[in-house]
Amino acid sequence: MPPLLVELAVGIGFALIVVTARASLSFIAGDRAPYAFNFLGIVLAAVVAGWRAGSVTLVFSQLLTWYVIVEPNWTFIAGDYDRFGALILSTISQGLILLIIALYQREVAKGSSEREKRMDLLSRALEEIDHRTRNNYQTVLALVQMQGQRSKDAGVQEALRQVADRIKAVTKATEHLAVRSQDIGTVRLRAHLCELCEQVERGLSRDGVKVHCDVEDIAASTEKAIYLSIIVNELVTNALKHAFEESSEGVIRVASEQHAKGVTIIVEDNGSGLKRSAANSNGGLGTRLVDRFARELGCEHEVVSSDNGTTHRLVMRSLA
Repeated sequence: MPPLLVELAVGIGFALIVVTARASLSFIAGDRAPYAFNFLGIVLAAVVAGWRAGSVTLVFSQLLTWYVIVEPNWTFIAGDYDRFGALILSTISQGLILLIIALYQREVAKGSSEREKRMDLLSRALEEIDHRTRNNYQTVLALVQMQGQRSKDAGVQEALRQVADRIKAVTKATEHLAVRSQDIGTVRLRAHLCELCEQVERGLSRDGVKVHCDVEDIAASTEKAIYLSIIVNELVTNALKHAFEESSEGVIRVASEQHAKGVTIIVEDNGSGLKRSAANSNGGLGTRLVDRFARELGCEHEVVSSDNGTTHRLVMRSLA
């Protein structure tokens, strides 16, 4: 409905309500304080539909009260000057109340408009920062990849490729920051880690080996989401590379569990398991990164491995 029609309907409706309520008390009060309820009607109409609706209530309620309640009833003829004076005074009082409400509503609307402008400016600024941050990551990533392509040493190429994968993991965490979710301090793990797993699977695609993601829709702080990104990236990458023989098939699963102690992130595979020599050694850079960031998360890192596969469990009290 058009706003003016709504305001008119609300104004007339409240006028009818308050005059009917006052008329129902005429057998007790007669025509004493005939305009008492009109003040309430004007305030309610102004609050519900604005000062114009309050103005409609003021005019209609005063006229209806004068016609129906004030003696002589059912006529606009003034019985005496006192009653006419009461009409004028009550109308002025109601008009002043309505003016105060209108001025207050104008200031509130002005404040809301300014706040929306500031929020819009902040939102655009955050989007610009987010855009520039992604561009910076992409620039660093391109430089690392370019250097890897130019190197003739296979070991250097592999090391730089691993660095690029880790940069991508951190980039994915920043891409899921809540400029999109209205909360720039948290990341939704289901979307984030599952997209990361898809990216790793595409980058290291192997026939017969699939990566499944069953992470719940849990919110994590940005810092912890980045740490988890690096850990999951390392564990899934390592499983794709080393857990399965060339021609074998298998599944790598990334999942989560919520329990009384907190949250557990699980990365497991049904491959050939860790070699004893590897399990007893200090491990490579990937292993050291996992251990370091597990300590940063303050979590317990449990590893169980056999000929039927390997399971990593990261038990955390909180992701906040």
